[in-house]
Amino acid sequence: MKKQSLKRCDMEFTGLVSKYPTKRQLTDAELALRLDQKICASLNPHYQLCVIKLNSTYLESVDKWFGWKGMISAVSIIVISMFSMLYFGLVHVALTREEGGGVSNEDLLVLIGAAVMIFPVLGVALWALRKESFSYTHYPMRFNRKTRMIHVFRTNGTVLSISWDKVFFTMGHLELWNEWEVRGHVLEPDSTTVSETFALSYIGSLHSSHSANAGVHSLPAKDFVRAHWEFIRRYMEDGPEAVSEQIQFCMPVDINREPFRGSIERIFANVAGAPFVIYWMLFPICSVVSLFRLFAMFTSKIPQWPDDLEANNQVDPSDPHAIRGAADGERIRDSAEFRTFK
Repeated sequence: MKKQSLKRCDMEFTGLVSKYPTKRQLTDAELALRLDQKICASLNPHYQLCVIKLNSTYLESVDKWFGWKGMISAVSIIVISMFSMLYFGLVHVALTREEGGGVSNEDLLVLIGAAVMIFPVLGVALWALRKESFSYTHYPMRFNRKTRMIHVFRTNGTVLSISWDKVFFTMGHLELWNEWEVRGHVLEPDSTTVSETFALSYIGSLHSSHSANAGVHSLPAKDFVRAHWEFIRRYMEDGPEAVSEQIQFCMPVDINREPFRGSIERIFANVAGAPFVIYWMLFPICSVVSLFRLFAMFTSKIPQWPDDLEANNQVDPSDPHAIRGAADGERIRDSAEFRTFK
């Protein structure tokens, strides 16, 4: 992937580390900020490096955590390494302090006290590591415009399948970073109780204190959050020809793990639009995260859709809109021969 002019995607891990609240009523803010599947917004759609595959049958997107995959693993492994070395250092000192290799009562108390403080930290770090590594390379979302169904690959390996027309889409505010995302709520039969929530792949700022409440006909040009929603909405309502031309890159992760170069480029794409000074300040962090992204990808499984779902998502061999990503992420034609090989 070459350098992008696309808006950066911020790191945020709600839904992966902590769960979205369910068994609750829709809030007034969610009702006020609802995004209607039938209403076209007054802004240009943006794909924001979300596309895995696109064709006349379905659009497959990465999850919202994909852009910064590697960050949790980096922090977790660094914490595990530091605290493990600290404890084993204390053990080494305790074993070598006394002649004959014995451990004094004072050293034993120190080791017990250190274990009480360090082991819970290690436990939390290991728990966090398993959220990103030793799991799945990504959690795809598939939007089938022919069946008008959305299929979301859950973090536990199961699949949510829900009608596009029955999902309550709305803007979701992430208070910690003052960021926004588009959330899809699955509602109970009463149409007000949230039973499950998923989010589209892009997270970002709105750049205006009034942007969240702006009507669809007066949205600011830099509202990339709703621009990404508009990309998904127009595909489902207007077809691939309405959005396909803007797609330059597709994430090459549907049948293979992300390649080494792709992992590095995907991390740095997050800060490609940053000012020169900030970009070089973030360069060391992105370099470290890139290495741990490779670890997370290598230790994780490639998600597989159920056979019955794939059977209902067949693509016409002569589909002129079928695209996917080459190994370097460049958009290429998704040929019938490739799909047969897969």
